[in-house]
Parts: sequence; C-alpha cells; structure tokens
Amino acid sequence: MKTFPTSAVWCFGILFISVSLITTGSSEVQVVGSADRVVALAGDDIILPCSLKPSVSAEDMTVQWTRLNLKTEKVHLYLDGRNSYVDQFPSYRGRTSMFHEKLKNGNVSLKLTRVTLSDAGGYRCFIPTLMKDTTVQLFVGAVSQPVISIDGTKDWGVVLKCESGGWFPEPEMEWLDSSGTILPADGPPERHRDSEGRYTVRRHVTVDKTDTNRFTCRVQQPEINHLKETEINVSDDVFPKSQVGLIVGLSILLAVVVLTASAGVYKWRKHTEKNQTISEKIRYFFRGQK
Repeated sequence: MKTFPTSAVWCFGILFISVSLITTGSSEVQVVGSADRVVALAGDDIILPCSLKPSVSAEDMTVQWTRLNLKTEKVHLYLDGRNSYVDQFPSYRGRTSMFHEKLKNGNVSLKLTRVTLSDAGGYRCFIPTLMKDTTVQLFVGAVSQPVISIDGTKDWGVVLKCESGGWFPEPEMEWLDSSGTILPADGPPERHRDSEGRYTVRRHVTVDKTDTNRFTCRVQQPEINHLKETEINVSDDVFPKSQVGLIVGLSILLAVVVLTASAGVYKWRKHTEKNQTISEKIRYFFRGQK
C-alpha cells in the first residue's frame, strides 16, 4: 500500500483549511448599499454608499463601480491598491474618488462631484473577490430662484408675472398673498422643456390693492422636497389712478342726481299743492255766489 509523505499531508491539510476559511469568510461578508435613493441637486457633490459587513479591509480587493444601463458605463475602478481610470466613461473623468483611508474599515463608497441630470440612475458596486454586489439609485433634480416682474395693469389691478427656469422634475407654481392664502391665477402655468430636459415655468396673477401690497411666488418640487420663493412689494403708485378718481366722480355724480331728483320732486309736489289750493278757492267762491 502506497503512503503519502507526512509533509505532503500537512500541506494538503493546510491548503484545505485555508480554502475553507476563505470560502466561509466570503460567504459571511456582505456588500451593503442604501435602501433609500440618494437625492441631489445638479452641481452638488454626493456620496454613493457601499460597504462591507461585517467590516473587513478592502485595501487589497478590487472595487468596480458601473452604471446600470445597457452601455454598462465604467464609472470608477480601484485595482491593486490604487485608482485606475482605464476605460472610464468620459463624462465621469475628474469627478470620481474613493476614501482610501476608510478602505481598511470596509468602506468602498464612491464620491461623485458636480453631479448633472445625466448622472441620475442606478449604480452597481461590485467586489470581484467576493463575487458580490449591491446597487444604489441616484436621483438628480435642478432648481432656480423665481423672478417676479410687473406685466401691466388690468381693470383695477396690477398684473404680476413669475418665471423660473432650469427645474427638474417639472415643478409646481402658485401665488400667495401676505397672509399665505393662495391667489387665483390668470390661467394655468405656462411650461417649456429645453433640450436638456429642464423646465421653465411662468404664471400670471392680477392683484388688487391691499394693506400690504406684498405678494409671493412659490415654486416647489415635492419629489426632491425643494422649494423656492420670491416676494414683491407693489407700490401704491403702480395701481391705476383712475380707480380712486372714478369712484369719487361716480359718488359725486350720484349725489348730484339724487339731490336734483329730490329737488324736482319737491318742486313738483309744491306746485301740485298750490294748484289744488287755487282750485279749491275758486270752487268755494262760485258756491258762495249761488
């Protein structure tokens, strides 16, 4: 019966145990991302979370960040202890980095700077050593400050226009008075979408003179939980002057008409009463002659 050398048996045993430990360790380590999507505004610097649980060092591991789309864009690669930008998708050049000092704690998150609307979507964090991955969803919005202008007068009021561009997703716009009450606008909002997918929204409202003459245009996007407001104080001089003059003129005219009519009625009654008195005296005179 052929026997194996003792040294060979020991080597085989050690190899078996090592492979078993690696396999067992790999099965226990999980790649964890974020259950919630990452929400950012265009131009922000953001972090796409990805880490190993339990915390084990990833310094000697390969980390691949890619986009979850048909092109499988290569976003970032950590290989052999350093960043590798070979075959990196052009739009990400100079905008990606990892936290090297945190790799020893299993933190393989990706920092993405100056995010754009086109960055929105799904990202895959893949660790080839473990053959495990996780995904992170990035949602990018865009906002801008609304601008208010006076767009003329109408009847007794002033027409205000609010315009705000560069929004994504499509925002809601409304007018409010100084007490926060929503004002009825002059029709639905006007919307325009440019080639980059951003929205420009404008809306008109006709306001009457109030104690404060203060009005607010509010633009909000609930999906990204963002709101912008601009306030305007309309001078009394902007409101139509004819309003006060016409009211005073109509009041005076009405008073004159009422007084004239009253005087006419009074004179007519006096004249009627006088004629009745003369007629009665004449009838009385003729009765006495008989």
